[in-house]
Amino acid sequence: MLVIIQLVIVLGCIYWGLKMGGLGVGLAGGLGLAVLTLGFGLEPSQPAVNVILIIMAVVTAASTMQAAGGMDWLVHYAGNLMRRNPRYINFLAPMITWLMTIMAGTGYTVFSTLPVISEVAKEIGVRPSRPLSAAVVASQVAISGSPISAAMAAMISIMEPIGVSFLQIMAVCLPASFIAAMVAAFVASRQGCELDEDPIYLERIQAEHKQKTDTQTTTNTELDPKAKYSVLLFLLATIVIVIYAAFPPLRPQFGDGSMMSTRDIIIVSMFAVACLMVPFCKVNPDKIIRTTTFRSGMSSVAVILGIVTMGSTMVNAYLPEIKATAGTLLQAYPMLLSVVLFGTCTLLLSQGATTPLIIPLALSLQVPHWAILASFVAVTGVFVLPTYPTSLAAIEFDSTGTTRMGKNIFDHPFLLPGLCGVIISTLCGFVLAPMIL
Repeated sequence: MLVIIQLVIVLGCIYWGLKMGGLGVGLAGGLGLAVLTLGFGLEPSQPAVNVILIIMAVVTAASTMQAAGGMDWLVHYAGNLMRRNPRYINFLAPMITWLMTIMAGTGYTVFSTLPVISEVAKEIGVRPSRPLSAAVVASQVAISGSPISAAMAAMISIMEPIGVSFLQIMAVCLPASFIAAMVAAFVASRQGCELDEDPIYLERIQAEHKQKTDTQTTTNTELDPKAKYSVLLFLLATIVIVIYAAFPPLRPQFGDGSMMSTRDIIIVSMFAVACLMVPFCKVNPDKIIRTTTFRSGMSSVAVILGIVTMGSTMVNAYLPEIKATAGTLLQAYPMLLSVVLFGTCTLLLSQGATTPLIIPLALSLQVPHWAILASFVAVTGVFVLPTYPTSLAAIEFDSTGTTRMGKNIFDHPFLLPGLCGVIISTLCGFVLAPMIL
């Protein structure tokens, strides 16, 4: 009976946090943690400190790049690429958002590209919901393949100490995330009727309610010539991180025989380039903390500190019982881990929060390491509900009305491409992972 009461409290706090949104998710998790520990006497679990430190470092560097105009520079050239190749926009758009997320470690880079995608699609007569939904899903699944995302940071910090190398993790997760993005793009390109046959769009034309976006102004805005240096510096830091993480002998060695951890390499590299961007790109440090990347990224720290610690406290308290009921099942059917990851991410609406909560649990249940890597692309359930910020932004930016929610909450253009992408890529992961490990 006690465990049911505690579970209701945990789920209630999660629901309340999602209703508040943003930072409120983390605050509600903190309240639930207080009730579990101070009220019921459960031992609090260790916060995901490694993940939090990596997020803070990466967000600081990405925010500095945004303040320097690097995001605008990327969007400008991405828009030019799509305008020069309009026939391939259904695949170019998700490829661009996938690559930007892989490089930046956050799916929120897609906000800047959505107006461009919508405008280009409308100009050439393509139903905007197709490239928009594909681009949004691609940015979400890319989190599971980015070497510097919060979810991957958690994955690396958990798996490296038990002998799974960075190179092995990336060899499975990076191609799996790309497969998911491309499958989603293919499915999205077949969704819905043509633009000139869409009843909502035709109604808007007849009523002369076609909305004008500010995309043209954005694409014609003169770019700061120094903005490209921030992109190059950020890309350099990412390359340095990948090289040092992939080849451990290159890492600094210490007197006690230990070597520099991947966590420390990410933190040092990101803070170093963030500092270099300030003089090279003449960035006002006060401008950094006002960027959307900084606000959303630092909010995710509170979410992880609150929700993940609350969830892991509950799990640790009943770990023997969980092992007894779920351990044998997951060992016999390891693909079920992908369902657990997907469902938890759908509930928490955070890949960075899901990973440090579920992956340690999977290890304690003795799920094979290769199965954990194969399942990791499924930590992408944020598209199930159209309430995720990037999904809502795509709906808002589509002035034709083709990217819209239907009569029920699951009737939206992101669900089918996302589901197909995750299912196919997970199956590919279960083929690839045993060959890597």
